[in-house]
Amino acid sequence: MFAPRAVVYHKLAATGGGTTASFYDGRNFIYLLVKDVPGCIWRRHWPQIVRGQARIAASALRAWRGPAARARLRGQAAGVLGIPKMLAKRRAVQAGCKVTAEYLEALLSPEG
Repeated sequence: MFAPRAVVYHKLAATGGGTTASFYDGRNFIYLLVKDVPGCIWRRHWPQIVRGQARIAASALRAWRGPAARARLRGQAAGVLGIPKMLAKRRAVQAGCKVTAEYLEALLSPEG
């Protein structure tokens, strides 16, 4: 269901924060990109999408001694390994899309 006027308040991180949250942030963002981003947006913006994920990985590599950074990298790796599973779910998600690609495109911010 799409509710454009919905407001959500987060009191705590559902994953508890720290290394656990970093792992799931890394993994789930890859999952979101594969499963939920329409093909026309991928075709138009894939260089920026890939560059953004590479920047996150590079930042985590620079902070290698930090457990959250290592967890983020493990999460990104798990996300990449989970791509076949997400591609299987992608058809159903994209078939149920209720907003246009133009609307989603209008929500995107310039790279910066």
